[in-house]
Amino acid sequence: MIEISLNAQKELDAFFLSQEKKPIRLYLAPGEQSSRLEFILDTPINGDEIINAQNYTFCINAELLKKCGGIFIDVIDDTFVATPRIPFPKRSSSCSASSCGTCSSSCKK
Repeated sequence: MIEISLNAQKELDAFFLSQEKKPIRLYLAPGEQSSRLEFILDTPINGDEIINAQNYTFCINAELLKKCGGIFIDVIDDTFVATPRIPFPKRSSSCSASSCGTCSSSCKK
């Protein structure tokens, strides 16, 4: 359910050269125009899906993963980007961050 591009795998390999390899959490973060997936090193909890992909362990809320329908991780312009297979609709100007959003992401390396 998680696919990692070759470029993203190389960047993850380089990142973890200098530190212990830990699980990577994907979580929904609010944005100005839409919500997005972000990355943080974390420990899985109850309700998470734990996915091993290309020698990396990812954890994500099971319901969020279902909404995303799978995730593709890449690096674009020195930024890790997680793109859902099923994009969520963008927020309209009358929509608040807590009531809707998308599952597209970016986070600086």
